[in-house]
Amino acid sequence: MKHLFIILFIASSSQLFGQSPLFEKELFSIHHNADHFTTDQLGNVFLWNENFIWMYTSKGDSLAAFNSRKYGAISHVDATNPYEILVFFSDYNLVLFLDNYLSDNGREIDLQSLGYDQISNACKSRANGIWIYDVIQQRAIHLDNSYKKDKETLNLSQWFNERVTPNQLLEFNNQLFIGSPQAVYVFDHFGTFKKKIPLVNVNDFQLVNEELRYMRDSVFCSYSPKDFKETCRTILLPDIENVRIEKNRFYVLQPKKLMVFSTN
Repeated sequence: MKHLFIILFIASSSQLFGQSPLFEKELFSIHHNADHFTTDQLGNVFLWNENFIWMYTSKGDSLAAFNSRKYGAISHVDATNPYEILVFFSDYNLVLFLDNYLSDNGREIDLQSLGYDQISNACKSRANGIWIYDVIQQRAIHLDNSYKKDKETLNLSQWFNERVTPNQLLEFNNQLFIGSPQAVYVFDHFGTFKKKIPLVNVNDFQLVNEELRYMRDSVFCSYSPKDFKETCRTILLPDIENVRIEKNRFYVLQPKKLMVFSTN
């Protein structure tokens, strides 16, 4: 039955993405009671729950672990830079940076001490800084390496006439993506508004080949900003919590297990 699931999944994925990726086989599984996961460009895997982060190599070998009880519940892990991993703790308005072995490298940012009392999201910036979203100001703010504000977006609630409470910040190709239950808002790296993508209830999306990829209502979807087309297919595997693509790998998170497939 397991192989039948994989065969059906390959067939449906070929309809969604054309000739590639093709899901040839399961490479390995990681068994953990994790609620979330992400990957980096080196193929490392990061699983986490409220108090722990576990790091695995591209071969599925356990590499490191991090206990966050000193800082509270983990809200988000950003591994876009594999040598400087951002961990955000929304309860304490705190950003912590870990090295490529999940060791605390001493870079701790207390956002409340900087005057930001209600930050809902944070992500890494390629400009050696971070983006944060201030719920009170209703705008994303860029802090430079000295943690000083050097850029900011417009006030989203005033501009769009709706209060925006993001579920994700992501910088990709010099663009900032703000995901919310209402839509995905896109800004350039200066904080200038570019467009509003009409995708609702999208959580934990990623950018692959300029397309947004995400799970919604138990299906895997792809949205192309070029032709404004969303295509969705059901993945015929049970109890899927999230999925992710990284180079030639396709990752499927299930309760207590992460399955890793090759795509070609």
